[in-house]
Amino acid sequence: MFSVHLGLDDTDSEEGMCTTYLITIILQKLLKEETIMLDYPNLIRLNPNIPWKTRGNAALCLRLKTNNPNRIFKIAKNCVIKYSESRKGKANSGLIMLCSKQVPNEIKKFAIKCLYESVKISELKQIIDSHEIEYFGQGTKRGLIGALAAIGNTLSSDHTYELIGYRKNNNGERGVSLTSVIKMDKCTELSTFNNIDYNNYRILITPHGRDPICFAIRGNNSKGVYKAMTMLELYEPIERFAIFRTNQGTNEHLKNKLDLNQLKSFQSGYTNGIINKKPVTKRGGHVFLEIKSKNKIINCAIYAPSITLKKVARKLEKGDSVEVGGGIRRRSKKHKRILNTEYIKINNLVQKTIIIKPICKKCQKTMKSIGYKKGFKCKKCSIKTKESKKNTIKREIKSGLYLPIPSAQRHLTKPSNRYGKENHKIKNKPKGMWFKVF
Repeated sequence: MFSVHLGLDDTDSEEGMCTTYLITIILQKLLKEETIMLDYPNLIRLNPNIPWKTRGNAALCLRLKTNNPNRIFKIAKNCVIKYSESRKGKANSGLIMLCSKQVPNEIKKFAIKCLYESVKISELKQIIDSHEIEYFGQGTKRGLIGALAAIGNTLSSDHTYELIGYRKNNNGERGVSLTSVIKMDKCTELSTFNNIDYNNYRILITPHGRDPICFAIRGNNSKGVYKAMTMLELYEPIERFAIFRTNQGTNEHLKNKLDLNQLKSFQSGYTNGIINKKPVTKRGGHVFLEIKSKNKIINCAIYAPSITLKKVARKLEKGDSVEVGGGIRRRSKKHKRILNTEYIKINNLVQKTIIIKPICKKCQKTMKSIGYKKGFKCKKCSIKTKESKKNTIKREIKSGLYLPIPSAQRHLTKPSNRYGKENHKIKNKPKGMWFKVF
């Protein structure tokens, strides 16, 4: 049998469809053929800072064995033609098939680049021409980039799982009980994450667009997300569900150390440095930092929706040592290039002191400053002195990692309750109830 990697991207639009749903339609048909699944369907989130990303910024890959790769590709291609939003001119779908037991290193490197930078179609064509790859593209064919990236990202390090339940009706609010989500979250808190934001009691497992997804539960293992699904109280019928293995909740896009000498628009990554001056809060509640690293300055922005992160940023002081991660915003006529901050890690805090004004020994009145390093003067008797005391003030923040509130986090953001629970053992073959059409 042949090992086949089938990548798919960019089949949806703001008006409907979902690439994860389309891959399950393909999967449903392929399971009726003589195929053996080698892995759960892979759901790969790409660089979230690309402005022309797809709605969910997710590319998909099916890894399987078959005696007839050509038939597999034909089935998948027909599904893309029939269901993709490309048929309405609203998507740029890409489908790629690689027949190989191992994914070539060149394709793996391409996938890594798709997490950190902007990639051109010309780069993709060079790889396609040098490997035995079959492909099909529609529109601008930009979806081929994500399709190849999904094949190249084999999730060989940390990974998570997502169970997606699909509904029959593509319009209207999702019929999921808030009470049941809260109960589910408390019962599965060790195995799932980001089900609800308790800061505003916003359900995080239900999307809001015109698409077939009813709910999506993220977790550290397939058993945990399946158990969580069984605890939901639903007000609408589910047409199917599937469990995906994914890079969501891993910070995979922020493992790239940024070179401050060669910053590029839309790059994702992190840098370390020292707070160069006191943070500034501007109109709208946005906070701006200036960080110095190896004599280079990088400007960072923390926006209002990132409530907890914004509060911490305001309390930073000049000299504090930090690590920040995020994406580089493109320079414009009005704005310079800036890092849109996704996390702050405080490595070290400087001591904060205040000068205590001395008391006049003659009048017993508090003296006033007469200028920087010039000392103090009594308002009543005009006696001068340079004596003063310094008091150390307890900082309101501590060293450690700080994230936005859950509802402001991205798909790829690693939530605080996943630290120390990374998945490094790869057990790919799907087990238990992982896919069902009702």
